[in-house]
Amino acid sequence: MEFRNLYYFLQICEEKSFSAAAGRLYITQQALSKSIKALEKELGAALFAKTAHGTQLTAYGEAVYPICKDMIQHFEVGVQKIRSISADGVAPIRLAVAYQTADTLSFTLLDDFQRAHPGVRILSEALPDLPAEEAVLRGSYDFLLSVGVPRERQFFTYVRILPLPLCVMAGPEHPLYGKPSLTMADLDGVDLHCAGPQFKTYHLLKRKAAEAGSNPHLLPTSGHLYTTYKNIFSMNRAVIGIYGSNGEPEFSGIRQIPFADPELNWDIYFCCRKDYLPTRLEACFCRYILSFARDGADGAAALEPPGWALDVGQA
Repeated sequence: MEFRNLYYFLQICEEKSFSAAAGRLYITQQALSKSIKALEKELGAALFAKTAHGTQLTAYGEAVYPICKDMIQHFEVGVQKIRSISADGVAPIRLAVAYQTADTLSFTLLDDFQRAHPGVRILSEALPDLPAEEAVLRGSYDFLLSVGVPRERQFFTYVRILPLPLCVMAGPEHPLYGKPSLTMADLDGVDLHCAGPQFKTYHLLKRKAAEAGSNPHLLPTSGHLYTTYKNIFSMNRAVIGIYGSNGEPEFSGIRQIPFADPELNWDIYFCCRKDYLPTRLEACFCRYILSFARDGADGAAALEPPGWALDVGQA
């Protein structure tokens, strides 16, 4: 079975048109039709049928489509991985990092591992929460330090490393300052600065507010920057923070007010694609990250998903 024919089949499915797919592939429609006929002959069944509404998948084509898509995606992930290997045969550890997660675990998290394993290359990129997950699903990275459980959890193996409750940070003149704890109802109509739509905290707050019938005014910020926070507090507004985190608040008189709902958190998770089988060195790296699990984090220190508990020896 030729890979090219499977790829052409997927392009037609995505474009919903032979002519559009041929244009995208820079081949003639006749050549494309010939490839699909060859694939249909090999499979022993028709993939497409012509209808009054144009070309549509047959029942057999509908059944074959997700399998072909999975095969192509795995192939493309493999190609990306091969291209990342250096000329001397060293495969890097490829890690997507949601903003601030690595620094929250340790300011020298990756440097310490590399010092303990000379010659190891770690390719990492700091990204907003959701793009970081997407990068792992695309195969650009193999591992992920994430905020919260992955959105498409069915595609991931994941372990909670560090539980971190969220809070609201506000000054003495703010209406919320004196409350011992907060519910979403307390935030109705409140100007509340937080991370933007590329971050899970924003969507978590939106969902919890909708469930409570509350309508806080969520104002996306540019991140955890001293100047940003200083400006927010100077306007007597509140900002979402991490409760009990070291060095916060950094402003005189600012109070951290916890949420009553334990689901309002910024828990850090370590993830990889489901069924990903790490190399010996990658398994060593996984166990290193798991060693940062704190008490109450789902027993992560003892939990090693399939493939992560390889006998890594001295790797």
